[in-house]
Amino acid sequence: MGREHDDGPPDDPQLPDDGFGPSNWFVRSAKYWAVAFEFIGSVLGGIVGGFALDAWLGTKGWLVLAMTVAGTVIGFYRMVQILQRYERNDS
Repeated sequence: MGREHDDGPPDDPQLPDDGFGPSNWFVRSAKYWAVAFEFIGSVLGGIVGGFALDAWLGTKGWLVLAMTVAGTVIGFYRMVQILQRYERNDS
């Protein structure tokens, strides 16, 4: 009759490479650029948040330091999560 669940690859494994599939270098590298932007965004978010809290509370730089460290830790944590997910999906 037909397949009950159509979540697998098409029946013809010999699909042409039109430059837009997973073999395209841009598609493959885009996910790793996303990891880089996630990390940089976490660190910059910590810095900006620390400056804002320092200005509001008058703590003279301590919260910039603390939030930068927190942003860096969160960035590494997210990087590991995303790379593990990519590794699971590739295998």
